Amino acid sequence: MKTDYGKLGLESMDSLRKTSELAADVQLRILAGIMRRNCDTVYGKKYGFGKIETAGEFQRKVPLSVYGNYEEYILRMIAGEEKVLTEEPSVYYCISSGTTGEAKYLPLTETDLKIQYSYAYGIPFGMVREYYRDLPEDKVFGKIFQIGEFAKTSMENGVMNGIRSGCLYQWLDRDGQFDAGDYCVPKEVLFPDTLEDLLYIKVRFALEEQNLCAIHGVFINRVAGVMDYIWRNWEMLLHDMEHGSVDESVDLSPWWREYAERKLPPNPARANQLRRLSHESLRENMVQKIWPRVRYVLAIGGRTFSYYTEKMQGYAGNIPIYHYAYAASEGIFGVAEKMNQPDRYILFPEAGFFEFLPLADKWKKYEQPLFLWEVSVGERYELVFTNHSGLYRYCMGDVVEVVGWYGQAPIVQFCYRRNQVINIAGEKSNQEQLAQAMEKFALRMGCEVKGYCVQEDVSGILPRYLFYLECTDLDITEAQDILDDCLCRVNYEYQGCRKMNEIGKVRISYLRAGSFRRYEEYLADNGVLMGQNKRVCILDTAEKKQFFAGQAMELGA
Repeated sequence: MKTDYGKLGLESMDSLRKTSELAADVQLRILAGIMRRNCDTVYGKKYGFGKIETAGEFQRKVPLSVYGNYEEYILRMIAGEEKVLTEEPSVYYCISSGTTGEAKYLPLTETDLKIQYSYAYGIPFGMVREYYRDLPEDKVFGKIFQIGEFAKTSMENGVMNGIRSGCLYQWLDRDGQFDAGDYCVPKEVLFPDTLEDLLYIKVRFALEEQNLCAIHGVFINRVAGVMDYIWRNWEMLLHDMEHGSVDESVDLSPWWREYAERKLPPNPARANQLRRLSHESLRENMVQKIWPRVRYVLAIGGRTFSYYTEKMQGYAGNIPIYHYAYAASEGIFGVAEKMNQPDRYILFPEAGFFEFLPLADKWKKYEQPLFLWEVSVGERYELVFTNHSGLYRYCMGDVVEVVGWYGQAPIVQFCYRRNQVINIAGEKSNQEQLAQAMEKFALRMGCEVKGYCVQEDVSGILPRYLFYLECTDLDITEAQDILDDCLCRVNYEYQGCRKMNEIGKVRISYLRAGSFRRYEEYLADNGVLMGQNKRVCILDTAEKKQFFAGQAMELGA
């Protein structure tokens, strides 16, 4: 059954408008429904869900929580016990690595999946349709190059599991609602039986498709990485296309190698057509040169992915990028406000019940988090979320800034994660400050920073930050002094610690070219799906530190 993407998108947009105009009422209705449905669960009985009638009572009776508060309950659910966190059974378990690297299993109900389908899946098509309102629908929607993978995996009890970005597709396919004919690669490539890096195969199928209309991914670093892969391997890909072969350098298992040779016969006509494109010219506007009918790119980008966002904009040219959704394994919270507009997400009121914890150093007079209708533009809050799948007043650790309103629904910008900081002497440099410092550094040094990550370094007289940089055109003279000054300018606590001689001057270790690409490959080899791979920033595990130490060149002091 082929999805009517235009119809789905416009219906989803209409729902967003209606619920956002009545966001406060919708939020209270959502909370009342969650309490009513789950009052007879183990968790609901413990905290008296059946007697909670107001949002204020909910805050007074149900404690704030983190994953550790649910681990025992979730294990009971996995073992087969019913009515533990939710009355409704879990149909999927999201696997998240968390901040410690240990796997977390988060239950997901059918209700949550239906909401994800209506909003996070449907609204992007509505945004695209509105952007191209003057074009007929058959000129807007067509074949999709889906960069992600949706390997069909399950728990021992048979319930589906995997990363959040793949849950919807597995769920749709379970009931025969997924049409692989809408994609440029066969279904068995989208839903492989075993985890393996199938980038080469997906790219080969995509290059064959002259009428491609869209490129879908999760994070923009992955999408830009695929474009890089095409550019780096251009001649090899065209040679294989012309001859129906698979180059010996391609790392594929024998089964997939035979599959590619069988499913991708020689196509000299398409190979010759693509050869007319100058390889060097593909660095700019690659997407439209290879696929003239592509209308949009779908991928999460913005400030936390600034290098890759800029790179993808170069590859996309005038093709708009829709930055998709603000989401995590715990929930899908918001959708991008409009095309070509990163870092602005409309929180959709039916996602779950939102609370906003004012940052303690500015809002000590508040004892309780604020509700969705109480937040103020320009202020920052830590997000607290109650979903439809058994998480209640869950502290996400995400700090967001309210930047506007869509009806009564806040528009937010993700700033940083509270627990993703580097902290030696109380300075607490967060990801946002590190990104700002790196932008200033690149500008002052006149270099291109392809990637960076940081860890604490206690090898010297004073503890200090150790930055690993992968960059081009860098004159290392005074680089450490300049980066240290940039950090001082974006974080006054760091500046104070430096003046008090509590932290030593930053140290830079330079990485070999391609180090961050090799880290992605390393993750893939260890079973981490590429759709789950966010850009690494703070090296908070021994495994991460060891990998990047092994990529360093003998430069710097």
